Amino acid sequence: MKELSKYLIRVDAEFKDGQIVPEIPYEEVMRLVNEPNIVIIRTGIPQDTLRSIIQATRDWAAKTPLAEGPDTFDNNQHKQRLHIAKIQQAPQLFHDHTFDAILDLEEPMKQTLLSVFNPMRQFWNNLTGNNEEYGIRKGEPYFHPQVTHYPLGGSFFGRHWHPLNPQKVGTILALNQYGKDYTSGGTGYVINDHIVETEGFQDMGDMILFRYDLPHWVSPSSFADRFSWDDPAGRWVAILPFYNPWGTPADKEEPQGWKTQIQSAKNATSEATV
Repeated sequence: MKELSKYLIRVDAEFKDGQIVPEIPYEEVMRLVNEPNIVIIRTGIPQDTLRSIIQATRDWAAKTPLAEGPDTFDNNQHKQRLHIAKIQQAPQLFHDHTFDAILDLEEPMKQTLLSVFNPMRQFWNNLTGNNEEYGIRKGEPYFHPQVTHYPLGGSFFGRHWHPLNPQKVGTILALNQYGKDYTSGGTGYVINDHIVETEGFQDMGDMILFRYDLPHWVSPSSFADRFSWDDPAGRWVAILPFYNPWGTPADKEEPQGWKTQIQSAKNATSEATV
């Protein structure tokens, strides 16, 4: 375990029998996330496996029409997202591939994606004390596996946030290498009014963990490059959200509940000593 900068900690792990096994107990990893810190897990997933996710996703998208209507959360789709979120007013520009019905994919696409998403699912279960499987459950939380491409030339995701529960901890797995496959763009966070940037700290195969209600964003890729939806260059990540699409959305105001709780605890301590 190594502190890379303020609120940014790297934890080594071993990829063993298809599972990501951290060098410290899962409970300790979760404690670090909740303090809060941004924790980067060096998963050890083979690079060939990670690159196969990008290639398989591109091949699938090439023969699958772009989705243009509202999200239904019950299929496998890809969409070129270019809009401003209504509630949080967060602008976004990226190519999103969402596999809500991942178990319905044809082979070998299904097994290729599961070679990464199953270890991510098991790791998240170990962190949160859950035992969740894939599958769509209307009216209940379920997994929404996503492969996201941030093309060169100005793709980004504006500052936004999520309800803490039921996700608890967010997961962002790097599918390619900063400094080689892309040279700008990374995920940033706010902790105790301190800006934490992960650009340049997350290598291929590293998985960022963060408390899910922290305000965060994806910084723009360099405008020095020419933007193209068709060019595969740029940042590729796999994420594994777990939520109920028909549940309560994120608040319009930024959630700083953890900060309020810290202050409340201090006040309670002061009153107890009077």
